[in-house]
Amino acid sequence: MRALKEFVTNYLTGLLAFLLVLNIIIVLFGVMGIGLQELLQVPTYLMNVLQDPEHYLNHTSSNSAPTGSNRPMRNVAGLVSSPNIQLVCSDDSFASAASKVRPAVVNISCESIERSSQLSSSLEFDDPSQDLLNFGGIGSGIIVDPRGYILTCYHIVSKASNIYVTPFGSDIKRYKARIIASDASLNLAMLKINISDTMTAATIGDSAQMEVADMVLAIGSPFGLEQTVTHGIISDNKRDLQINGNIYREMMQTDVPINRGSSGGPLINISGEVIGINMAIYSTTGVYNGVSFAMPINQAKLLIAKTIQ
Repeated sequence: MRALKEFVTNYLTGLLAFLLVLNIIIVLFGVMGIGLQELLQVPTYLMNVLQDPEHYLNHTSSNSAPTGSNRPMRNVAGLVSSPNIQLVCSDDSFASAASKVRPAVVNISCESIERSSQLSSSLEFDDPSQDLLNFGGIGSGIIVDPRGYILTCYHIVSKASNIYVTPFGSDIKRYKARIIASDASLNLAMLKINISDTMTAATIGDSAQMEVADMVLAIGSPFGLEQTVTHGIISDNKRDLQINGNIYREMMQTDVPINRGSSGGPLINISGEVIGINMAIYSTTGVYNGVSFAMPINQAKLLIAKTIQ
């Protein structure tokens, strides 16, 4: 009987001691933020440490707080290892998009411009004028075929005589251009220059794929400043406008800064594809006030296809 009583006493004492230690461990884990899920991952973590101890030792030492730092260490909820976790990168930056299109953007100049009547309207094309001609250009254009076919705005060249085109990166070479096709209802014109070598043509995109708030870039020659790049977003992609008595359907409204001389230049997406032709601004002062408009490139594709064989 005495032996049984001593066994029961020792058993209960050991059980109480075990429960006390277990309770202390649970309290400590709770304070440290370690829960049941983390405890279940301990065997896996230990196996990884045994397989590659150098990696985990270096990882632990590199993540330790610097001496003298008061920043608290954040508790990590275990190691996450999955083949679906990977580093990501993209070359669709503004610089790469602009570099793809800039060689296909040209400056358009002329010898004289027939002065047009001034209309009182807040919606207007950035019409070429005598002061803009003195800057060395009246607008911009896009090379759409390596053989020297250039797409631009009709209002730029309709009243200009002896039109000249200056390619990207050339201050000396100027080519005389002629109008070979136009569509006044869309305010578009096709120019042709005679060249011996092929030129760099822009990649034509699909303007129907563009949505409101998509990032876009504009390249042109505002005030004769060639190859100027600006950026913004599409504010609306189906804006009907009435300019000088003509209605232009489903224009793209953007907040991309463009000014006089930018007309005819490309509006591009971040992949470097032309999705519009910069054409008009809303302004009470004659300069950019925060709202600009571009003709969707899909509306110009028929004119391009009919002109270029």
